[in-house]
Amino acid sequence: MKLLLLVLLLLGLGSQAQRSVAQTNLLQNPGFELPYNSDGSATNWGRWFRNSSADLFSDCANGYHKEPHWSAETTSSPLINSGSASQHVGNSWDTWAAGVSQTVTVKPGSTYRFTVWARGRASNDDYPAPSESGLRMDVQVGIDPNGSGLWNDSDVKWSGFIQPHDTWQQVSVEITATGDKVSVFTAADYGLQGVNQCRAHLDVWFDTAELIEVGPPPTNTPVPQPTSPPPPPSTSTPIPTATLVPTETAVPTEAPTETPTTPPGATLCVNAFADDNGNGQQDPNEGFMGSVSFRVANSSQVVAQAVSSGTSEPVCFEGLEPGAYQVEQIVPGPLEMTTAGNATVNIEAGQTAGVQFGSRIRMDAVTDTSEQPDEVADAGSPDATPTVTVDNQADTTSTETESGGLASYSGLILLVVAVLLLGGILFVVLRRAA
Repeated sequence: MKLLLLVLLLLGLGSQAQRSVAQTNLLQNPGFELPYNSDGSATNWGRWFRNSSADLFSDCANGYHKEPHWSAETTSSPLINSGSASQHVGNSWDTWAAGVSQTVTVKPGSTYRFTVWARGRASNDDYPAPSESGLRMDVQVGIDPNGSGLWNDSDVKWSGFIQPHDTWQQVSVEITATGDKVSVFTAADYGLQGVNQCRAHLDVWFDTAELIEVGPPPTNTPVPQPTSPPPPPSTSTPIPTATLVPTETAVPTEAPTETPTTPPGATLCVNAFADDNGNGQQDPNEGFMGSVSFRVANSSQVVAQAVSSGTSEPVCFEGLEPGAYQVEQIVPGPLEMTTAGNATVNIEAGQTAGVQFGSRIRMDAVTDTSEQPDEVADAGSPDATPTVTVDNQADTTSTETESGGLASYSGLILLVVAVLLLGGILFVVLRRAA
C-alpha cells in the first residue's frame, strides 16, 4: 500500500513539473518594466507603426495614421496592470496605428499562445475624465510564425478586436511555429475611414504579456500492423443436400428520406435614420438615410457588409452564428454621425436583433447637393416617397417659384387696369364741374 502511494506521488510531481515547463513565459521583460529605451519602448521590445501619405493629414475623416509616441507609464496605478510600469502608446489630435514587438526563439512545429492585457482612453478632456466609448481603438495582438519581425508580413495571424475603454482587457492569439523563431506584436488603431476620431488624447497601454507553448510538435508514431487470426481447424463435415424452397421476391420500396433540419441561425437587422435635429434619436417627423455603409464583424473577421436604402426597410443579415458582433456605420462625406459609430450586439440562435444609427447632412455640405445621399422627408406618412433626393427637392422649389411669378404678373395687370378706370372717372367728373 505504501509503495502504491509513493508511485502515485511521484507521478503527480512529474505531471506538475511537466505543466510548469510547458507554461514557461518565453518573453523577455513581459511586464514592460523599467528601464526603457531612448525611443520610449520597453527594454527587449521594439516599436512598429503605420504612416499614411501626407496628403491625407488635412482631414481627420480620412482615417489617416501618423507616428505616435511611446513612453513608460509609471505615475498612475489604474494605468498599470501589474508591476511598476506599463507600455504607453499615444498621440494628440492625430489618429495612429502602432504597437510594440519582440522576436523569440521557439521549437518548429510547436503551437504557441501570445496574450497581453490592454487598456485605452480617447477623449478631449484630461485624465481621469472618462473615455468616449463610441470611438474605435481596435486593439489586437498578432504572431508571425516565421519570426520575420515585420508587422505587415502576409502570414502574421491577428486576433479579433477589443475596445478596452477605461478597463484592462485580455486579448490573445495562437499559432504553430514554422521556423525556430516567432515574432509577437501588440497593436491598436484609431484611424477609421469616414469617421472623425481625432481627439486631444488617443492613448493605449499594454502590460502583463505572455508567450507560452500550448502544444508540442507532432511525433511520428508507427502505425501498428493488423495481425491475422489463426485459421480455424479443418473438420470433415458432410455437405448437406440442398433443398429448393420457393421464395417470394420482395418488391423493393423506397426508404423515406429525412430532410436534415438546420438549426436556426441568428438574424441582425440594421438601418440608418435621418437625425435632422441631431438629438441622437429618431423623432416621428424624421425619415431614413440612404448611402450609409454597414460592416458587421465577429471577434476575428468581417462577416457581412451592406448599404442602407434610405427607406424604412432595414438591411438584415441572416444565418449568423450566435455570439457577439461589432456593427459599424460608415457615412459618406456630406454626412455627420449623430450617434455612436459602432455598437456591440449579442445574439442567440433563432433570435433577431436590430440596430439603428443616426446621421444628418453637415451644414457646410448643404450647398453642395451633388453627393448628398437619399433621404426620406416624412417617415410618419405611409404615402411618403421612399427615396426623395435633394436634387429633386431643388427642382420642385424651382417649379413653385415659376408658378408664383405668373401670379405676380396677373396681379400687376389688374392694378394697372384699376388705375386707368379711376383716372377716367376723375376726368369725367372734373369736366362736368367745369
